[in-house]
Amino acid sequence: MNRIKPGKDGRGAPIEDPQVLQDALQVLFENETEFFIKVEGTSTLPYASRVQELLIPEGRFSLKLVRPLPHEMLPGALFRMTFAVEDLRFEAVIGLLGRDGYLQYGFTLPSCLFQADRRLHKRYPFRPRENAYAIAQDATIPGLGVAGPLVNISMGGMALRADRALRMDDGVRIPVNSAMFERGKGFPRFRIQDLPQLHLLEGRAISAHATEHGSELILGLSFAGLNLEEETALAASLAFREKMYRGGQPPRPEGAAAARGRAAADGAGEDDLQAEREAEAPASTPITVLLRLRRRTARVVLVMADGPVREGIQDLLRRHGYHRVEAVAHMGLLQPLCEPGQHRALPGLVLADLALARSGDAEPLAAARIIENQMAELGAPPTIILCEEVDPTLLLAQEGNTRFLPYPSAGAERWVETLDGMLI
Repeated sequence: MNRIKPGKDGRGAPIEDPQVLQDALQVLFENETEFFIKVEGTSTLPYASRVQELLIPEGRFSLKLVRPLPHEMLPGALFRMTFAVEDLRFEAVIGLLGRDGYLQYGFTLPSCLFQADRRLHKRYPFRPRENAYAIAQDATIPGLGVAGPLVNISMGGMALRADRALRMDDGVRIPVNSAMFERGKGFPRFRIQDLPQLHLLEGRAISAHATEHGSELILGLSFAGLNLEEETALAASLAFREKMYRGGQPPRPEGAAAARGRAAADGAGEDDLQAEREAEAPASTPITVLLRLRRRTARVVLVMADGPVREGIQDLLRRHGYHRVEAVAHMGLLQPLCEPGQHRALPGLVLADLALARSGDAEPLAAARIIENQMAELGAPPTIILCEEVDPTLLLAQEGNTRFLPYPSAGAERWVETLDGMLI
């Protein structure tokens, strides 16, 4: 691959040497490197792909995609592929030939390469005060989880400051270093919290770079496999962000005037964003007859040490129609209530205090694993783990029958709505 030299300008002169083209594609094929293709001339989300078969004499190759192309995509459609070889990034145009198999499509070989511009999408920076947080997991349990504040985001990927790395099986923290995130490393699960008008974005990604700046490590991830709904939601969020910073946001209530003044003073938009969220917050779910009956009949067990916090939660549940609430001081007292063969129904919902499983400066995830393992032994009833503050890394471990909630505060209707959802 020593034939490839970077160009002097942004894209460089086209590289038309057939042997160079063959060498580049052979490297992608042999290393099973994941790269992106996107429909030429559109702003749609790229497709993550790998070279499945390379047929140089026939002038074609076959790519395995992580999600299918639209059925209406016709042969001859042009795609732009972007890939890296020896720390250089290239672009090439390829033509769709047709479907070869499940998630496998044939394409024409490119006629030339161009050195790629690294920024294919506009990036939106985020400051720490905006509280956008990103977490990613490199495999199912056991695996590695990494978390930190969002640095920037685009339609094609994101960068986060990797503050913490945890083993997902036991929550033990491990030192963060760039060697953990080689280029092309897969992250089958990521979550971004609190983007503008988008509370949660989930998907899969691959590592694009890991750069150390002094004591900080910036991890760049390229999105792979966002579905249409997620892509649309992200596009709407970034469009709102663009509108917000261009000063074109719609009028807000009188109470947001001071927030707008502060945003104008420091050049930031988070105060405006918060005002927008509050203004557009949906009303609470109406209390239907079915929901009222579900609350009244559900058996709920609260596992928490005796004290004012426990009393406050019990009172809150009673006021919202949960009448079959029992409280125990530790997990050992929960076991008899979950044994089958009783004359009463098994608990329909368990609220467990995370503090009961934490000790010292242990990571919250380690305590959550202890509770999850104990609940699994009791038949895995729907469980809500309560804590003073929901650490974002806990969301990496959230499964279908588990939720994490902070202790309820004043105006806890939405808090109770989460309980309602767990009973459905």
